[in-house]
Amino acid sequence: MNVGFFIDKSQTVQSILGLLLESINRGHNCTVFSTCSSECLNSDLHDSIDVSRVDWRNYGDRNKVKREVIANADLYHALVGINLFNVIWRDIYETQNLPTNVYSVEYCWNEIYNHQDNYTGSTTLFSNSEWSKNTIEELTGYSSVKFLGSPWFELIKRFKIENRSKDKFITFMAPHNSFVGNYPGFLNKTYLFLEGLREYCDKSGFNLVLKTRQKYNHVLSNVIRFDQIISDSNALDHLCAYSNSECVINFSSSAINELSFLEIPSMCVFPDLHSNLHKSRDNLFRAMGKINQKYYSGDIFDGNHCQKIESSDFVDYETFRLSVEKNIEKLDSLISSQNRDWKKFQEDYFPGNHVGAASRIIDLIEKECFSSK
Repeated sequence: MNVGFFIDKSQTVQSILGLLLESINRGHNCTVFSTCSSECLNSDLHDSIDVSRVDWRNYGDRNKVKREVIANADLYHALVGINLFNVIWRDIYETQNLPTNVYSVEYCWNEIYNHQDNYTGSTTLFSNSEWSKNTIEELTGYSSVKFLGSPWFELIKRFKIENRSKDKFITFMAPHNSFVGNYPGFLNKTYLFLEGLREYCDKSGFNLVLKTRQKYNHVLSNVIRFDQIISDSNALDHLCAYSNSECVINFSSSAINELSFLEIPSMCVFPDLHSNLHKSRDNLFRAMGKINQKYYSGDIFDGNHCQKIESSDFVDYETFRLSVEKNIEKLDSLISSQNRDWKKFQEDYFPGNHVGAASRIIDLIEKECFSSK
């Protein structure tokens, strides 16, 4: 069977990688259309991933990817992509006369964030959990969502480290530009917290790692000393950094998906600020409300798997300065907790059977493709 995968930048590779590897193992001919090269899988931080049998095509931008996918569609039994509701891929997902079967896999929470009311396409979307399937259906009314387990979560589990290195790490994820743009003084308070975090790491013997992204225009490393910096230029290095961390500190990041299956505790900074972003964009604000209700409020902050820094601490600079020590104590308590049940946590927040997910999805694609020929 000939299978074409279409994605964009390097951080989207992990969303299709499990299905790609399963297809290779079955002897299928695979092509990847993307805006990154296969070199994004090369790293000293993890075992090599052999994609030498894949025809990996790197184009300059997503429009070129789209045009090449459409132009070559008749060469493939199936096309598998990401970001079903993103307008950039509309000509693939909503075109009824493509001469092949088209599928999409849920990428992080993009299908929730980018949902469209009364979506009229017919592409099968494979969701990452029973919860996200139900949420996407509720937001869109779309009925072609299937849950067969998440090949993404299945892949992430491969990076879980049973015995972490003797060197101890805390990873700090850079905040999204939207926080900086919407909350005056946000960076000054972030620097203040980082100063306390740097001091805590030095006293405790932890290395402090910065996870940043190329599109973020604030450079935290110019202000605070980090022992290591991980970017998104490599597809999987961030999973290695997370899996070797005692804790990952983030600003309501979708990394909670990855951390839950790497079994790494997380501290969320100012979740209430995140919930109040994008109020003027009705669909996005409604979607964010669903995600914040599930993952950034209530019982998930149990002090064992997850903890938070209250947004009420954001009142003014002096109040926040005085609260830094208290928040560092919260972090220390989270790291030292021995009361964790990751299996139950995964079942509660990412429900469904994810073992064998890639195999089940490829089984279905094979069945549908061969029955339609």
